[in-house]
Amino acid sequence: MKKYAFLVVAAILVVTASAFVIASQSHTEPSTYWFLMDESGTSVTTTQVSDPASLCSDQLIEPDCARQYSESQTEIVNGVRTVKASEVDNPIDFRSKNP
Repeated sequence: MKKYAFLVVAAILVVTASAFVIASQSHTEPSTYWFLMDESGTSVTTTQVSDPASLCSDQLIEPDCARQYSESQTEIVNGVRTVKASEVDNPIDFRSKNP
């Protein structure tokens, strides 16, 4: 009888532990991507950087150095991640060129 009680308790512990693992995995942050702007500062390029801080100043007036987009605002075309045309003017963050 003790053997079965132990097995029941062990099964309950396994189910409870797996519920916490599943819950912690479902709170992942959505992916975002930084794209550099072209020389004129008017068009988004396909060049991505992980952190534009070394290339751009802080967020000033113009989003002419780099722009950040969420994964849903981008698409992969011919193996290259690009910003969807309808989302180009909707960055979630941006950096300006150094003055």
